[in-house]
Amino acid sequence: MSKTVRAAHAAHTPDGPRRVLIVGCGYLGRRAADAWIQSGVRVWALTRSPDRARAFRNGGIHSLVGSVTADLPKLPDVDTVLWCVGFDRGAGASREAVWLNGLQNLLNSLPDTVRRVLYTSSTAVYGQTEGETVTECSQTEPLTEGGRCCLQAEQLLSAAAGCDVSILRLGGIYGPDRLLRRIDALRQSQPVPGSPASRLNLIHVDDAVTAIMHVAGRRDVPLINVVAAEAVTRGEYYRELARLTQSPLPVFAEHDIRERGGNKRVVSVVRPEIGLSYRFDDVAAGLCDAVNRSHHGPDTDSSVAG
Repeated sequence: MSKTVRAAHAAHTPDGPRRVLIVGCGYLGRRAADAWIQSGVRVWALTRSPDRARAFRNGGIHSLVGSVTADLPKLPDVDTVLWCVGFDRGAGASREAVWLNGLQNLLNSLPDTVRRVLYTSSTAVYGQTEGETVTECSQTEPLTEGGRCCLQAEQLLSAAAGCDVSILRLGGIYGPDRLLRRIDALRQSQPVPGSPASRLNLIHVDDAVTAIMHVAGRRDVPLINVVAAEAVTRGEYYRELARLTQSPLPVFAEHDIRERGGNKRVVSVVRPEIGLSYRFDDVAAGLCDAVNRSHHGPDTDSSVAG
């Protein structure tokens, strides 16, 4: 990070945001919006869809229709911005166009009132493959396109002098209606890509929201890995998911690595220093909660690929 941004992190700020703009109000961003609204924070969300804008308004979220890859509408005078933009393969724009050019477009359009930017990055920026333990201080050599774009976006933000930047490197997000694998695929014994022995660094969506809320109230967290304390293997995760959904034991396509992020155990040395607690450090307990709270219950295909 730039010296200016680093200096801004010197002091802890006990009071959190008052007016927040969420860019990427989807699976995680919408839950963060709801948590902020419940605590009395005014929330705006940017969306490309007029229908989603109406749904946001019905939920108490002030909505703006526009795209980070095009001309943005006039942005409100918020004090905090949460960037939580996923990659929509059907939108016709590349990761670089959205995550890099779009981020720069947003930064160029921010009002002078903004003093905090929270950026949800990914543990895919770490490229370790031999089961190493990785912390916030570890080397970043991403193996995937998504990881490389996230790292470039972090570097872009490091030049954002004049406002505080907090980077949250999230593990794989799972939760209700997002179980990393479609249940019907599991029941049909369709092979799961990757080795069952490789580690999955995960975070329950509720705990990801907790991390965002906690970090938003501080100025001494420039970077944090947001992962559960327990790093399960791919085999452990999918065997437990099969048990919970009464599916056959999973089979694995070990040579089908696709966009896997290597094999590593990601931990956070920052988390205990700032007193951040999660509900689901036990991934098995989190997975049970996610299955039970999925919209159609555990007996149907209710998940979204993560």
